[in-house]
Amino acid sequence: MNALDEVIADLEPISLEELSGAAALLDRVDRKYFVPRELLGTLLREMQGLRVLEIGGARTFLYRTVYFDSPEFTFFRQHVQRRRHRYKVRTRTYTESGTCMLEVKSKGLRGRTLKERRPHDVDRSDALDASDREYVSSLIGSDGSDLKPVLQTYYHRTTLSLGEQRVTLDTDLDCENDEQKVTGPQDVLVETKSPDGAGDLDRLLLQHGIRPHSVSKYCIGAALLYPHLHHNDWSRLLRRYWPGAARRRQRPATRRTAATRRG
Repeated sequence: MNALDEVIADLEPISLEELSGAAALLDRVDRKYFVPRELLGTLLREMQGLRVLEIGGARTFLYRTVYFDSPEFTFFRQHVQRRRHRYKVRTRTYTESGTCMLEVKSKGLRGRTLKERRPHDVDRSDALDASDREYVSSLIGSDGSDLKPVLQTYYHRTTLSLGEQRVTLDTDLDCENDEQKVTGPQDVLVETKSPDGAGDLDRLLLQHGIRPHSVSKYCIGAALLYPHLHHNDWSRLLRRYWPGAARRRQRPATRRTAATRRG
């Protein structure tokens, strides 16, 4: 058992009902960090009042998320272009409980994240019916009739509570579409969610030289799985945390360039 597993096992539990009341945070500021597992375990050990979500004796859960986008990858391009208002549309399946939610996540004024969601049929987590599309359209302010599943992610998540702040720890991330799968990184993807984006863990990470990244599982997954998409904003992250996948991603472009020169 490593340092991170040990500290998670030792934490005081919090139930889902308690967590939902204490730190639901559907309107919040998110910060994301890549942290080595051993270092994260050491830092969490220093924190007072930290509790871990526990359901049925389990503290780490497998999530499956399906992302939807237009044929033109409108949502991906909104992020690349740093649009003031940008969206993600996804279904999230909580595999242990067998429940599924349709979620529309938006980024708006002052970097705040707002998440709207409703229950979804777990047996059709990779599909949207007419009612779903109407719901999505009402939230994104445009027609959602052309949305289709473009990729899915699997990862293990542990959720922590610290006062008003919620912290998620994501490990063993897989991104895949119909043609390929990419695995990584080795570090933990830590996401802090708080009313003002400046919680105790954020301050502790900054003290140890760990700075937040502008990163999205969807955008990283799309950049890795669809080589034609623009990915300059995440090139450094891809090379550092997904080095093998980033090198494979570059090869098709190189071949096309060479073919163009020969022509």
